[in-house]
Parts: sequence; C-alpha cells; structure tokens
Amino acid sequence: MNQRSRFYLIITILLLLVVLLGFGPRFYLRPFFEQPRHLQMEQLPIYLILHGVLMTLWYALLVMQSALVNTKNIKFHMRLGWGLGVIAILAVIFAIPVMMGFAPRMQALGFLDVHNTERLWLQNVMWTNDLLALITFAGMVVIGFLNSNIKPLHRTMMLFASMAFTGPATGRMFEWMAPSLFMEGTVLLFVLFPLSVVIHDWVKEGKFPKYPCWGLLALLLMISLTFLLPSFEFWTALFKSHLG
Repeated sequence: MNQRSRFYLIITILLLLVVLLGFGPRFYLRPFFEQPRHLQMEQLPIYLILHGVLMTLWYALLVMQSALVNTKNIKFHMRLGWGLGVIAILAVIFAIPVMMGFAPRMQALGFLDVHNTERLWLQNVMWTNDLLALITFAGMVVIGFLNSNIKPLHRTMMLFASMAFTGPATGRMFEWMAPSLFMEGTVLLFVLFPLSVVIHDWVKEGKFPKYPCWGLLALLLMISLTFLLPSFEFWTALFKSHLG
C-alpha cells in the first residue's frame, strides 16, 4: 500500500469515526444514554432512523471503497459505486424531513423562542448549515459520478462531499465530549479535514493540487455562508417562515 492510498484510507476511517462518536449516544447507543429533554421521545420517527442508517452506510462504504482502491480491486470498486450512488440519492431525500423538522420541533417543545435573539440565531445557523451541506453533498456527488474517469477529480468530490455532511456529527461529538468547544471545535475540525488533504497532495505531488484546493474553497464558502446568511433579515425571515 503506497503512502497516498494509506492516507486516503485513514481519512475515510476518521470520517466514519466522527460519525460513530457523534451519533453514538443519540442514535446507535440511544437506549444506554440519558437523552436531553428536547430529544426525548418514545420512539424515533422512521425517517430519522432511515436517515441515520443511510448516512452510516455511506461512510462505512466510503471506507470500503478506499480499501478496494488500495487492494487494486477496481472492478468491485466500480460495482459498489453504483450502490453508493443509490444510497446518496436516498440519503438526500430522507435528510430533507430531518432538516426541515428539527427547528419546528424545538419550537413546539419550548426550546426555540423566536423572540430570543441568541437562540433564534443558533437554530438558524444549524438549519443553514444543514441546507448548505445537503446542496454541497449532492452537487459534489453528482460531479464525482459524472467524472469517474478522471480519478483525482472523482476521488476529491466523493471525499469532500462526505466532509460536507460531517457538521452535525462533529457538533454532537463535541456536545457530549467537550461542550465548551462545541462551536469552535466543530468549525476547526470541519476545516482541518479538507485542509489536510490539500497539504498532503501538495507535498506528495510537489505541485498545486487543483481539485482538492477547489474542494477546500467550496467547503470554506459553505462554512462562511453558514454564519453569514443568518445575519441577514431576509434569511432570518425565510428561516422563521418554515417554523409554521
């Protein structure tokens, strides 16, 4: 296994680890952890379960795809890729009700008061991040599949698409492991993942890695808009309109 393939395998494993740690207490091991009052429910809705299963499959298969490339099993890698494409479509579909239902549920439970500026801003940021992550993920996956014959572009898009969706998992990981670093840690880890790919490829190739750099810029734009858009009145009004 060469150093490049080992690096990409490690990155995919780390992404899966973040997902497992982030959603461990709230999803995978839910019966063994006391849930916050705003997350207590007798049974998780089916769309939440499906969303969790699909995203877990995505990150697990991403590791498998990287391992298949390492072992030069390209034929099986390509076949499994079609299954990954189906999972991506279903993941986007079931992410929509999750994204659109979270803030209204917080409002119904009394945790979101539209007159509380700080709480409204935080929920708006979370909703904005979910929306932008969904768009970024879908766009990058489409680009990746359409350019499967261009290996560096295909690899970058599939990997960076996965990074775009790590915000919720990273936030929940810090929420229960280091609450004081919730916001700063989430943003820092979000940026470090793509930045590490850029630095690695630049060092190994000895030249400017254009695809990872474009991917990094896309994710930096996404995280910037996550905090910028909620500061505008029109965006806040849009957020309020979906609360019902």
